[in-house]
Amino acid sequence: MKFNWNIRLSASKQLGNILLWGVCLIMVQSCSKELDAPTPLPFEITDITASADKVVINPSKPSEDALTVSWPAFSNSMISYKIILASGEQRDSVAVASGAISKRFTQGELNTILVEKLKMTVNIESKLDITVLGLIPSKTLSTTSKTISIQVVPGPVGAAYASLWVVGDATPNGWNIENPNAMKKDPTNAFQFKFNEVLNAGDFKIPVATGNWGTDFFMPLANHPKLSETGVQLVPGGNPDYKWNIATAGAYKILLNISATPFITIKPFTPYKQIWLVGDAVPSGWTIDNPTPMVPTAGNPYEFTYTGSLKVGEFKIPTATGSWDGDFFMPPTNGEGTTGKDAIIIAEGKIDNKWKITEAGTYKITFNQLYETISIVKN
Repeated sequence: MKFNWNIRLSASKQLGNILLWGVCLIMVQSCSKELDAPTPLPFEITDITASADKVVINPSKPSEDALTVSWPAFSNSMISYKIILASGEQRDSVAVASGAISKRFTQGELNTILVEKLKMTVNIESKLDITVLGLIPSKTLSTTSKTISIQVVPGPVGAAYASLWVVGDATPNGWNIENPNAMKKDPTNAFQFKFNEVLNAGDFKIPVATGNWGTDFFMPLANHPKLSETGVQLVPGGNPDYKWNIATAGAYKILLNISATPFITIKPFTPYKQIWLVGDAVPSGWTIDNPTPMVPTAGNPYEFTYTGSLKVGEFKIPTATGSWDGDFFMPPTNGEGTTGKDAIIIAEGKIDNKWKITEAGTYKITFNQLYETISIVKN
């Protein structure tokens, strides 16, 4: 009998091809499974703990510890947490830094939440319910802890900090914690601070004290967020070390609000090319179509001056002509005299504050639209 070797070789080749395709299919399925990230474990939150059964707020020491809430879990950046604080029908949620498994509340931070968000009565003991919510955004999964309760006694509410600073290589003073650049308190809101400055390309964060890198910092919710994002958090001890990043050097106006609903705005500032004076104290009077122009300072696009006569009367500073609905620079309070130093910008002139001249004469007015300052000096 003669065996056909061609048939045998062809059959072997076909079998080899089938086995090869089978191995490839197994590898593709395996790779597919590897690409499907597993759920980080443990994800369920069991018991949570509070560092105290009763907290009596001391408003005179806003930076000191008031309460720490913690829960048993492994630190995992895939999992984010929120703490839900409730009193009766009132609720508030507090974001926790990514990967953290505890949250420290300072006296000032907790007191602001108790009074402003949960509507508790000052100096009256009340029950505070605490729950932790865990989230895995990539998998749209969530888990909730059991609720625990403690007693709290809120104190009088005020801004937690009288002074704040900005530190980082984006700022003029750089990474100098001994002498960082000071923020300016908003003259219209005790909970707001401003920092208007020409910034370098680089990073910055906001310490609550000087001379110590271990102090608390106001930071973004994640490192290097988009400047359009307004989220901000107080990070005890400055860890994790999140920072804002300025990619393009230039003039910026930064506004930080540290109330119970904190936020930050970081906006590039383009200076107005011309600024005017309008009012019965200036030569042109109340003529918005043809107000009195200020003179730009050579080499400084932010500064304007006016040297000339002023009558007894009032004035404000429009940024455009022909309409009373434009933006105006004004004093923080109406009828402010020549000693005030602040010139805040009011969109669309919605607040009608004006400077008041009580003695006619020759004056020099120096106005800076970036720093929002004014000097009114009688010669």
